[in-house]
Amino acid sequence: MKKYRGLIGILASGLLIFVSLSFVPGGIDLGFATLNTPSFAETLFGRPKEVKSDQGTPSPADASGAATPAPTGVKPRQAPMDTTAKTILFFGDSMLEGLGPRLAAYAQENGHTLVNVIWYSSTSEVWGNSTRLKQHLDEVRPNYVFISLGGNELFVSDIKRKRQKYVDTILQQIGDIPYVWIGPPNWKPDTGINDMLQESCRPGCFFLSNGQHFDRAKDGAHPTRKSAAAWCDRICKWVMTQSAHPIRLNPPVAEKGKCRTIMYSPQR
Repeated sequence: MKKYRGLIGILASGLLIFVSLSFVPGGIDLGFATLNTPSFAETLFGRPKEVKSDQGTPSPADASGAATPAPTGVKPRQAPMDTTAKTILFFGDSMLEGLGPRLAAYAQENGHTLVNVIWYSSTSEVWGNSTRLKQHLDEVRPNYVFISLGGNELFVSDIKRKRQKYVDTILQQIGDIPYVWIGPPNWKPDTGINDMLQESCRPGCFFLSNGQHFDRAKDGAHPTRKSAAAWCDRICKWVMTQSAHPIRLNPPVAEKGKCRTIMYSPQR
């Protein structure tokens, strides 16, 4: 055993020297190459822990080495306020009974022309399978569209497979016309209609109603007229301040207004 002590001592001394040198930043310059000794220290002792400051997570660096802000989500691009008079087509299900008169008051107050089309018990499938939307688009020739659909589809199972193509058809028919799709005022959790609509609509064109407070009528589903008017107030404020295509919708003096209203019976 004694004959190995000298060898062990030499090896231990060499290892100690190498470990000490491994903490030299940038390695050791040998003239013809650089010995990356710090990686040896990391292997033995692990990478040094990053010291976090009180400023939160460090921002990633761009190619120039300058720090760039951490992503915080994409905000819909908002066009400038359009103050011109609009011809508005508002179509959908029976929720228009509550929303329509209040939106008519906004239209009268701000110089817009409004046409309401109520198709009772309708769904995206009903409208997507019909030529009525195209007929009203051709007749009214609107330059702004409001949609209220989804309340009769809250509990449809496998919603994307059964309804996505009809939502796409509706949006394709609207084309480049600025629009706002008003999500249903949930009275129970849905099976995905709100998520599907939000994903399908352009950024800043879907108004999420789910989660807001509503006083309900006797059926437990439709908001009362007063609650529907307050709902419309929130929608119009959102259109002016947060939507992708804001138009002038200053609060009206009158509680409700008159407009042309077309009604269709439920499809049988």
